[in-house]
Amino acid sequence: MLRNYIIIALRTFKKQRGFTFINIMGLAIGLASVTLIYLFIIDEQGFDRFHPDSENLYILGSHNQMNGNEYTSAYAPGAWLNALKSNFPEIKGGTQLLSLGYPAHFWDRQQDKILLSENIFWVQPDFKEVFSFPLKYGNPATVFSKPNAIVISASVARQFYGGQDPVGRTLELSHIYGTNNKYVPLIVTGVLEDYPGNSHIQPDYLVSTGMLHDMMTAGGQNWLENWGASSGWFLTYLHTTPGADIDRILKTFNGVVQSNLRQDPKNVIQPMIKPLRDVHFSDELRSSYNNSRIGNIKYLYIFASTALLVIVIASINYMNLATARAVRRSKEIGLRKVLGSRRWQLVGQFLSESMITTLIALLIGLLLAMLLLPTFNNVAGKHFTFVHLMQGRLIAYILGTTALVGLLSGSYPALLLSGLMPLTVLKNARVSAKGSDRLRKGLIIMQYTITILLIVSTAIMVRQMNFIHQSVLSRSGDALLSVRWSGMASLNKYLSLKQRIQEDAELDVVTLANHLPNQDYFGSLDHDVTFPELGNEQHRWGGMSGDFDLPKAFNLELIAGRTFRTGNPADSSTYLLNESAIKSLGLPMEKVLGMRLTINRPGADPSQRREGTVIGIVRDFPYQSIHHAISPLAIGSRPDPEDRILYIKLPVGKFQEKIAQIEAKWRQELPGVGFGHWFMSEEFGRMYDGENRLSILFKSFSVLSILIACMGLFGLSSYLAEQRTKEIGIRKTMGASLPQILRLLFMPFLRLLGVACLIAIPLGWLAIDRWLQDFIYRVHVDMLVFLTSILLVALLTALVVSYETIRAALVNPVKSLRSE
Repeated sequence: MLRNYIIIALRTFKKQRGFTFINIMGLAIGLASVTLIYLFIIDEQGFDRFHPDSENLYILGSHNQMNGNEYTSAYAPGAWLNALKSNFPEIKGGTQLLSLGYPAHFWDRQQDKILLSENIFWVQPDFKEVFSFPLKYGNPATVFSKPNAIVISASVARQFYGGQDPVGRTLELSHIYGTNNKYVPLIVTGVLEDYPGNSHIQPDYLVSTGMLHDMMTAGGQNWLENWGASSGWFLTYLHTTPGADIDRILKTFNGVVQSNLRQDPKNVIQPMIKPLRDVHFSDELRSSYNNSRIGNIKYLYIFASTALLVIVIASINYMNLATARAVRRSKEIGLRKVLGSRRWQLVGQFLSESMITTLIALLIGLLLAMLLLPTFNNVAGKHFTFVHLMQGRLIAYILGTTALVGLLSGSYPALLLSGLMPLTVLKNARVSAKGSDRLRKGLIIMQYTITILLIVSTAIMVRQMNFIHQSVLSRSGDALLSVRWSGMASLNKYLSLKQRIQEDAELDVVTLANHLPNQDYFGSLDHDVTFPELGNEQHRWGGMSGDFDLPKAFNLELIAGRTFRTGNPADSSTYLLNESAIKSLGLPMEKVLGMRLTINRPGADPSQRREGTVIGIVRDFPYQSIHHAISPLAIGSRPDPEDRILYIKLPVGKFQEKIAQIEAKWRQELPGVGFGHWFMSEEFGRMYDGENRLSILFKSFSVLSILIACMGLFGLSSYLAEQRTKEIGIRKTMGASLPQILRLLFMPFLRLLGVACLIAIPLGWLAIDRWLQDFIYRVHVDMLVFLTSILLVALLTALVVSYETIRAALVNPVKSLRSE
């Protein structure tokens, strides 16, 4: 019987080549889209699960309340790990990683090659007992046995040494804190295979904490004995026994912590324990890690919903196209029933056709997914290969989806066609069912609704991203080269390097300023600002520092007073304020200009306090993520002692040429200092990585949904034209024109589109408004976006329907009236 089903299905496909092609391609595009989205979701959900016994790994952090500010950090005081292991037998292991911030310089003197990296961790020997530690070269038992040992990743080894075994080679390290800006020789003891992309840490360099012994014990302190009141905070990880009661451990351990701290209601520190697998979607830890390591669970839900919508549109197409062709197979069904076929046999026949169609679509869809994989990697920021398409979980999801789509798509046509009465169809009566018509129209309304929602969502997302990139810093970012000054580069060398660079008339804008835009994990720009003339009330504002050319480099708009004057030494103690600062003071600009102010980091030594005079007011500009409100800002004219980036405005069209010139002068002025550079626009790209990815994916899937929906409209227009063949012939005989016939067949679709609009507009408005709530500054959602989207769908409908309608209308009325 199954063989029979397959033979009949293949005959039907051959007989109806055009509709079979549309069916298969629509489902193939849908299944290809679903495959790629499943791949993305599986990868995101699989963060940090590649470690041995990952289900029992946890991160130990801290929840802090300090001077009215509350935040959660992935860092824990150094004494906590040993205390947990000593007091709770469920904690069978753990390790501490030290990340000191700022990039480190790695110098292979033999090759005179310097690389900069932020992915450096000082670790203890038990690191390899907690985390995955697949060594390509080296002995796992001894790699951290010496204080000057360093393990490098396979990718770093390739950059330095190609394919050679580097164990035993000398690699020098310099870091602003870890080595006090001096190069220290280390011995490469191992090469670690690269961690997969879905890991919240990417250790390119693992250095033994033994080399930091002097720093960790300076001033009579011991970082490993810090309970939270002094220096010594680590990324701390726990390895527990299966079934450990984490809530009980956390509650009991909090009591231990509080007993070792001086109680201060304004400064409260409490332990936090979170499963390692949950770190990736912990928004509260975003300030502790690089933005790309922390995902947004909402975007995962959006991607999953998008996959569902695309496959629903494809399934609707199949149902509509199958029922649209029912009239062609009515006699076949009638004859089968007369010859003794049972209804369940007919249902089996049509379901088998549906499953065969879906399986063929799956094969084509997988081929499309493979072809689109490189493009998808670029959009999604992943590194998937064909091997990832072969993982068991993905295959199970795809096969399950394929079976579900095949059964659901084929069930309604199978039940409809198998229920036809033999006597009715053999008498050439019209095959019709009010219930099926209503369902089919309902499906088209759903298809219209989904398509409008996707188009509207895409349009708003694109507008919002364009709005973000129109900020002052973002607009200038494409031509603004950022060079990591870091602690290695002496500030005394800045002026001479600047002078050398400005010898080129096309490189006249050079400044040294904070790392902008300021991402959450960079550290706060907060400063305490007071105005003696206003009673020394303390204001918690942002503080930015640079040299006299900072306003020019960032295209800041002056709205009152003046900016810094090059060559005027007195301006080294002057400040600019932004509009928000003036609003915060509640005073007119004229009164603020000329006021004296004092500024210092919160909690910093009073000797570091600076004083100056307000000389100008600039228009507000977003120097942080647009998810944050623009806060009051004071801009000083002396570079920050630590947070320093060299900015150079490059002439358009000569980027590579000028970068090469700048690097050559850099090496002459700053030998032994790595030249790490990027464009400010790239920093904005990293800041809004999730939003940019979502926008591009929505654009892609909107195009696919429109394509698939057009196939469905073609099917329904074909059905209507076929059902009304005689009516069209009669109307033509009675003198109806082509436009009148077009209007006759187009109006049903227009009515369905009208109903879909009533559903899509409020749903789209609510969904987009909710997404925009994440942004402090956002575009306005107006009806024009909806009207444009609806007009686009109506235009596409008219084009698709017109083809089949014109074809039916041009048929000789005599042939139409002979039609059965």
